[in-house]
Parts: sequence; C-alpha cells; structure tokens
Amino acid sequence: MAKREIKNNSLAMIATVALVGMLASAIGFFSPDYCTVPQSNDWTSCESIAQSRTIGAIVLFVVCLAGFALSLSKRLKKK
Repeated sequence: MAKREIKNNSLAMIATVALVGMLASAIGFFSPDYCTVPQSNDWTSCESIAQSRTIGAIVLFVVCLAGFALSLSKRLKKK
C-alpha cells in the first residue's frame, strides 16, 4: 500500500474561512431600516454599522476569491 502525502493548502483554508465569514454575515444581515433605538450622528449609528458590515463582506469576498484563485493556480502550475 502506497503512502499518501498530506499537503497543507493554507490559501484554500484561508479562503474557506473567509467564505464561512461571508455566510455568517449574510445570515446576520443588518438593515438600518429595522433600527429601533434613537440614532446619534457618531460611529454607533445604524447606517454606519450597516456600512461597516458591507465593507467587511466585500473584503471577505475578495479574500475568498484571491485565496481560491491562488490555490488553484499553484495546483495547476505543479502539473
């Protein structure tokens, strides 16, 4: 029986974690229309929270795409 070598694919792992983060962000979707607390003009306003979450989802999406793309390109280069 031949031994199989276990390869560590860190880029794919990072991309998978980013994908899970995107799914969690989608599940916990935050809309400023549903805010029930009085609004202030500082960083705790519902609009700024929604904007921060949108930026975070975009960053996770980019990390996910880059991780999977680099992982696949490395794998294809080796063949």
